[in-house]
Amino acid sequence: MDREAPAPQAYTALDRAAERLLGDNFPKHFGTGWFSGLAGVLLSFGSFMAVLVFRYPHWLTISETAPRYPVETMRLLLALALMAGFLLSATSLVLRPSKRLGITGLAFCLAAIVAGGSTVAVGEGQAAFRIGLDWFILNLVLLALVFVPLERLFPLKADQGIFRAGWTTDGIYFLVSHVAVELLTFFTLLPATLIAQALHARFSGLNTDAWPLALEVLAVMMVADLAQYAVHRGFHRTAWAWPFHAIHHSSRAMDWLAGSRLHVVDIIATRTFTLAPLLIIGFSQQALYIWLVIIAVQATLNHVNIRFDVPVLNQLIVLPRFHHWHHAVTPIDKNFAVHFPWIDRLFGTYHMPKGEWPEETGIDGDPVPPEFGRQLVWPFRRRRFDQD
Repeated sequence: MDREAPAPQAYTALDRAAERLLGDNFPKHFGTGWFSGLAGVLLSFGSFMAVLVFRYPHWLTISETAPRYPVETMRLLLALALMAGFLLSATSLVLRPSKRLGITGLAFCLAAIVAGGSTVAVGEGQAAFRIGLDWFILNLVLLALVFVPLERLFPLKADQGIFRAGWTTDGIYFLVSHVAVELLTFFTLLPATLIAQALHARFSGLNTDAWPLALEVLAVMMVADLAQYAVHRGFHRTAWAWPFHAIHHSSRAMDWLAGSRLHVVDIIATRTFTLAPLLIIGFSQQALYIWLVIIAVQATLNHVNIRFDVPVLNQLIVLPRFHHWHHAVTPIDKNFAVHFPWIDRLFGTYHMPKGEWPEETGIDGDPVPPEFGRQLVWPFRRRRFDQD
């Protein structure tokens, strides 16, 4: 019997509240002030948050990146973002009959200026606990400015709006995973390091110092993808583990934000058992950092609502069409790799019908609640979730 497609995903109460704040019934194509208003709000909000980061860096920056920021360059970027946010918000105010976006953007601009603007003094102090507000701002502004226009210009599903059902839930996951990056890193590094130390006596590691950096990064990607494949497939095929990963598959709309929907148990387990073999082998820190950038870009790119398909590249590296089939309602348990499709070919889980995209993504008979808070506790309350 064929699987039935899941019913249209319902808007949450938070989705509807955000729609009332930012939405209206006027046209939303280019030239109507809609996109200038969105960009203005994004840049103005980011600028206000950036001013707070300048004022309280000991609380609002992650310790790994804070010492590396070129302060004067960041001030210049902040000034440019403020000016752009003001001009775009003012443009929306003039062009659009509804003034919500324009007024919201100008309000954040004003708040940023009152709080100190681009000349705000850099705060000093010590804090026992840091949140990655800087990491959140950088990723939100850069990713949204790149992928939102691309998704509107080259959409896979043209009827899927920016503020589709469940976008606020994914937005909360995006926020939490970035501001809590140090906490998540700690709970990932600790078990990964313990595993590596326990196996160090049996495996002395490789001497990668003489390797060309490009070769070392490629080796990191291959080892990480094989480890991640095993963990990922385990989440799909293990009854007690699947509910944690089902959270990720419960997002039925694929776009740049959907990849953020990951349960904390899923994040920590996947990152721990992916990182452990890399530490055991002994790859250089530089190669690991480059790999982290690559996997972050792919994690976003592979979920986008963009009709991007290069047949030759599809055989060499994971691209959106490959990963969209992983999220398909049917068939299930396909395309687990993150970097290299040949891994799925090797283990018999490859599925890429020529030129085709899945009609529906999500979980058949989806039992996952739509709200962020309920999703966090749902896997613990489920004794078993049979996906077959």
